[in-house]
Formats: sequence, C-alpha cells, structure tokens
Amino acid sequence: MMAVVAGDAVQALWRSVSPMLASGPPDPAVPPVGPDWQFEVKWDGIRALAHVDVDGRISLRSRTGNDLSARYPSITAADVGLALAGSIGPAILDGECVAFDDEGRPSFPGALRGGRAVRLVCFDTLVWRGRDVRDLPLVQRRDLLASVDLETLTQGAWRASPSFVDGPALVAATAEQGLEGVMAKDGRSPYRAGERSPAWVKLPHRTTATVVVVGWVRSTSGRDVGSLVVADAHRRLVGAVGSGLSQRLADALGPVLAGISREAPDSRLVIGDRRAWLQGYGGRLHWVLPALAAEVRYLGHTESGSMRQPVLVRMRPDLDVSDVLGEPW
Repeated sequence: MMAVVAGDAVQALWRSVSPMLASGPPDPAVPPVGPDWQFEVKWDGIRALAHVDVDGRISLRSRTGNDLSARYPSITAADVGLALAGSIGPAILDGECVAFDDEGRPSFPGALRGGRAVRLVCFDTLVWRGRDVRDLPLVQRRDLLASVDLETLTQGAWRASPSFVDGPALVAATAEQGLEGVMAKDGRSPYRAGERSPAWVKLPHRTTATVVVVGWVRSTSGRDVGSLVVADAHRRLVGAVGSGLSQRLADALGPVLAGISREAPDSRLVIGDRRAWLQGYGGRLHWVLPALAAEVRYLGHTESGSMRQPVLVRMRPDLDVSDVLGEPW
C-alpha cells in the first residue's frame, strides 16, 4: 500500500530523511545470485536526494545533508521543477548528480565542480505524487520511475538509471567501458532511509597499480606510521595510503623508513597542485628516499590527480624502484 502524505508531512519528511546506504563490496567482488537481484551502473557522481514541491521548487541535498540546490542549476531550474511538479509532485527521489564527459562517461571531478553540465540520474523514489512509497518493494518503486519519461520531461536534466537482470554481463561491460562499477539491489527490498542494508551491494571496479613510497605520515597518536605517501610510475605524487596498513606492517616499516629518511622530497618528484594538501599534515609528514615499492588498489583519480579511496594491497620487496619506473629514479 502507498500511504498518502499531506503536503506538510512531505516537507517534514524531506527535512529529516537521509538516503539508504549500500553494503560491500564483498570479497571476492562478484554479483549476488538469485532471481530477485537487479543491477545498475554505479554512477561516479555526487549522491543526492531531490525534493520536488507542488509549486515546482526543487531542493537538492547531499548524503551528508548539505544543500546542493545552487551548485547544480540545471537540475533545479524553474522550468524543470514546473514540468516535474505536474507529473510526479510532490516527490522525493534518490539519485546521483553526474557530469558526463565528451565520450558519455561519468566524470567525478566534473560532478564535484558542479555547474549546468551536471545531470541527476535517479534510481529510487521515497515519495511519489504525494504518496510515501518507501515500504513498497524496489521493483514497484522502479516501475514508478519508469512510468514517466524523466529525460524528455526535463529536457535531459533528469533521467532514470537503467536496471538489468544479468549481473555478470553488466560487471564485464562496465569494466570494459572504464566505469566505476555496478550496484546490485534486491528487488524485494523496501527503502530503509539512513540504514546500510545488505539488500544493496556495491561492486566497484578498482585499479591495481605498483607505486613508489616517497614519504610517510605519522598517525595522530604521534607514534605509528599512519599512512604511506606514494608516487606513480611517472614520479607524480598520487596521495597517501592508510587503508590496508596493518599495525603489524606499520611496526615493521617504522625502522626501515627511519633508515631512508631525508629532509625534503626528491627534486624529481612531481608534486603539482598538491602542496596545500601536504601542508595539512604539518610536522607529521616525513620524506624518504624512493627505495620501496608497494601495490595499491584504488577507485580512479580526483581532479588533482590523487588516487581515490586507495587501499594498500601489499609491499613489494621483490621489486626495485627501477622496475616500477622502467628506469632508475
């Protein structure tokens, strides 16, 4: 059943609701199996809830509650709101603010910048035409989205995210196209606002690369190695890696890093526009001779060139730095 919600109740829900969150990724990152699972592209953008009021006003809010309405004017434009209000309002939809590059692929840096080129890709609905639909199964909420041609209605500013039944095929296709990954969702699941649910599973595509350790950051406790500062095969500084660095490994690396310490970064290290980021570490940042190699798994790059969500897979004592660079440092 879809409960009718009064206008002021929709407003109250909008002020308090937060998005449903996914679990995962599983290890290994393979699609769940079963007839009720549906699969979508994992859009590389900014998660957002959107509220369409009866008068056509559109409000946009990030996962953390920040107002994004002014940041994405193409999504919240007055003509878009009026078109949507007459067809689905009042409504609250869940989606991703996505910027597409010239080849039609999502660009996370573009989504961060905002502007008129960003589109809202909708994949769920909480309120639809004044009815609270959160307790409906996902398949029925998806049917509501499919009942309206959002892309035509909004002249491309909003669109519905396609859903597929063949998870392995979508995983393979998105990997081949260089996309972020896949979302697996149980079609029977209700929308559980604010909860991290096993009914939604992330299946991201991560890149594995071998990098050179050029420094380290002391943990905030002041004693341990908290993260490793690394450079890629082109001597470009690509960030700090703390995830995956166990206490045991940190303890083992401490004396090794102390033995190769240096006062300043190597002159051939390409720092680019990351100096402000480095300064943020203050006295906790220590430089070392480029003598250690490591394997890192990460999810694309930020606009500045740093690795997104890097995870240390393992150290590579079997490799010399020249093996990473293809030449001596």
